[in-house]
Amino acid sequence: MVTTRALVALLLVVTACGGKEAPKATSSAAPASPTGAAPAKPACPRTGHWSECQVFARLEQAGVAPRREGEIRDLPRVAAAPHVYTIGSAMVAVYLFADTASRAAAARQLDTLHFVSPAASLTMRNEATAIQNDNLLALLFSQRDQTRERVSDAFQAGAPQP
Repeated sequence: MVTTRALVALLLVVTACGGKEAPKATSSAAPASPTGAAPAKPACPRTGHWSECQVFARLEQAGVAPRREGEIRDLPRVAAAPHVYTIGSAMVAVYLFADTASRAAAARQLDTLHFVSPAASLTMRNEATAIQNDNLLALLFSQRDQTRERVSDAFQAGAPQP
């Protein structure tokens, strides 16, 4: 036996729902983005070489939360101007060159006593890590093995492909 209260509650629920179906998307309609705007174009052009926005994106993907810094003094002078990022207590200066040959020539100018490869163990001399890939030369100033590994893996994985 149904009570009057239960019947009234059932009527309210049915009335509130309205019995309307959600509109269905047609197959010819393009999927809408969550904000309703058109899908965004990639921010970085894909040339097969490193660019500043690709460096920043790769560092973010590596999970190191980079922050752009202004010009820092006491960095090695090479043919390109550095893009400097802070990663926790570490700093990385990224030099971008026109091609691999000019990057290699600049890297040969670095003092190997102060700049070591990512595979080398650090000593008490506080060396920086020199990471090279395609047109990129990155100098990482960090003594933390985890930071060295993440940043060097991010850059040595290869330049973004076109």
